[in-house]
Amino acid sequence: MWLGFFTVACAGEDQFTKLDANADGYISAEESVVSEQLYQAWSATDANDDGKIDAAEFSAFEVNATKSK
Repeated sequence: MWLGFFTVACAGEDQFTKLDANADGYISAEESVVSEQLYQAWSATDANDDGKIDAAEFSAFEVNATKSK
């Protein structure tokens, strides 16, 4: 069970890293346009409404996106 979670977490982090084009630790609205699903869910994903998505917010987005499939 734990190993499965670790695999999912690593896969998510890799996707986060790919979307974080400037490697500042956040995904900006501009960077999110390469993921239509993230771009469309921007308001819901940016939970603290600071204009950027951090790794925790992205992780929650991935969990919600997986549930809606």
